Amino acid sequence: MILVQCVNSKRDTAAPAKDLYDSTYFDVMRRYAEATQDNWRILSAKHGLIHPETEIEPYDEFGLSNEQAASIATTLATAGINHVEVIAGKKYTNPLTPELEEHGIDVLELCRGMEIGNRISRLQTLSREKENCTL
Repeated sequence: MILVQCVNSKRDTAAPAKDLYDSTYFDVMRRYAEATQDNWRILSAKHGLIHPETEIEPYDEFGLSNEQAASIATTLATAGINHVEVIAGKKYTNPLTPELEEHGIDVLELCRGMEIGNRISRLQTLSREKENCTL
């Protein structure tokens, strides 16, 4: 499963979560997630773990709380998820990664320590590679 963070830039009206976030960074994360597999979720600062098709209203929050991270880890472990790729900054990964690992979930932080520009570049390259493999 792939987990991507939400972003601050959002549309003005309710939309499916995958369409609510309005930024190049989110578009690149989404493209990578969709090119890699169908099973991906969004780490929402307001809603926690959210399915991309779930319609939500715009909000103005950022990062995950310790409580959200614990809930997300429990939800994924209960669903039998044992490996995740996380594409997110430290305001998401710092609380989430330890919780996931405590629940026996293997975590790969794809862009750990990278600035946004480097994340975008790396994800664009990885997406092209994935898309070329499926042709």
